[in-house]
Amino acid sequence: MPWSAASYSSDLMEVIAARRAQVRMRVGLAVGLTLGFGTIVGWAWAFVWFACYGGLQAVEYFVFAKRTPPPWVALTLLFTNSVVFGVFAAEGPLSDGVFGLACWICLLCGGQLNCALTSQKSRAAFLAASTPFALYLAATPFVALWLGAAPRQAAAIAASAALIVVFTHMIWRAAARALTAESAARAQAEAADAAKSAFVAMVSHELRTPISAILAGAVEANDVRSPSGRQSNLDLISSSARMMRTLLDDLLDMSKIEAGRMGVEVTPFDLRQLMLETVQFWGPVARRGGLAFRLEGAHRLPAWVAGDPTRIRQILNNLLSNALKFTESGSITLRMAASPQADGICGLTLEVIDTGPGMTDEQIGGLFTAYGQLSNSVARTHGGTGLGLNISRELARLMGGELVAQSAPGQGATFRLSLDLAVGQADVTAEDAPQEHTGLRVLIVDDHEINRRAFTLILRDAVDFISTAENGQDALDTLALEAFDIVLMDLNMPKMGGLEATRALRAGTGPNRRTPVIALTASAARTEIDVCLAAGMNAFVMKPVEAAELFGAIERVLDAAAVAAAA
Repeated sequence: MPWSAASYSSDLMEVIAARRAQVRMRVGLAVGLTLGFGTIVGWAWAFVWFACYGGLQAVEYFVFAKRTPPPWVALTLLFTNSVVFGVFAAEGPLSDGVFGLACWICLLCGGQLNCALTSQKSRAAFLAASTPFALYLAATPFVALWLGAAPRQAAAIAASAALIVVFTHMIWRAAARALTAESAARAQAEAADAAKSAFVAMVSHELRTPISAILAGAVEANDVRSPSGRQSNLDLISSSARMMRTLLDDLLDMSKIEAGRMGVEVTPFDLRQLMLETVQFWGPVARRGGLAFRLEGAHRLPAWVAGDPTRIRQILNNLLSNALKFTESGSITLRMAASPQADGICGLTLEVIDTGPGMTDEQIGGLFTAYGQLSNSVARTHGGTGLGLNISRELARLMGGELVAQSAPGQGATFRLSLDLAVGQADVTAEDAPQEHTGLRVLIVDDHEINRRAFTLILRDAVDFISTAENGQDALDTLALEAFDIVLMDLNMPKMGGLEATRALRAGTGPNRRTPVIALTASAARTEIDVCLAAGMNAFVMKPVEAAELFGAIERVLDAAAVAAAA
């Protein structure tokens, strides 16, 4: 921590304040020393010393309670306290020889340790209080010689005294470092708590906005009679629901990252197609905001690579979304570069460059911090959880890459994603033509009535029969009586969960033993997906459920079941 006169004075005054709280202990110690050593050094000398030492404690307690002393006065007080304390102990060898010398050394050691433990906050306070004791200890070998000790004995006493001084300083340093670390940790924890509290308040606000829109849209949709007006309200509900899903996805991703449960997959994908879809989505958004959207280096990319396309797309979407938020005029550039490396590895670099206001070094330093925004005005103006960049960097590192930012005030910002991806090939396996599925019977298993109603609304025009169950046991009872083509199974339910119900279904002999089961889960973690598949489930759909994703999963499992039946 950089030194400053203010911090020096503040630390010193903290030591003085702490000493005021210990004044009774010091007075009690003085009473004990007076009574214990009075018979050795003489009662007259003992009471004179007690009057002097007690007077110093009174000055420290009563005078400094009303005013803050200048630093030199405080240091003089500490020094004088130690001098007076040591003087009483010095009378021991003068009055009682070797026994008094031993008592003197013990008292000096105790005084040194007390200085180390009561002056942790201030080096100046420690030096002022411990220097008299160190000088007294330096005099002990000479006192020993005066008492008749041999030179070798005096040398041993000198070495012991030196070690006491050195060890006391080491104890003070260790205690001071521990105190500093504790203070820093406390300040960091308090800052983190404040940031999380602000984050929770901001998320509450962000969730209330789409919830309010959904409620208003639902009311208006019932009152509006024109098809166009009703469609407008339905679009409002749909966009608000997607906004809530984005917020929840960020929260879930952050919780999985903090718990160490976030995973990435490696699968072949068309890198050029991913870039094309990204440009097709964000290009019109940029143009509507009056910004030019530029693409550079796409022709140099390999067509197929192996990696996690979902997470790469998520990082790009976060970067481009932020660039559009903070750029009022100019352009957004997505620059791509690929450099072949050994063993079929391609070094991929993706840069998102904007012409926004730029950032200072301090802002860049806190850019990837969880639960933080560049400022409160950012959250008010642009919304969002403030987790996107932190999540993006963690995802990049999970994939073995890195995400960094470069910027300067007034010069825009550049975010650079670097990844090493294996060059892959397209999957040329011929796929069977999609089957036409009619007369479908579906069982929806979920413990929440709202979810059962929502899935029913999604499926009612696409299937012929829908039945529902509130838990796994009820589902097994229904599946034992009649055949179904698809089972939509929630995982966490009372009485019996989805995994247990699926295992029981696969182990049984009923009419639905081989019926495809689609898991409805709030987690896309690889470990949870593997558990679902191991239990006998055929696919999974993330909650909150999008209709397109649900129908896509149903098509895939039914096509796979048809192929298996034909084989």
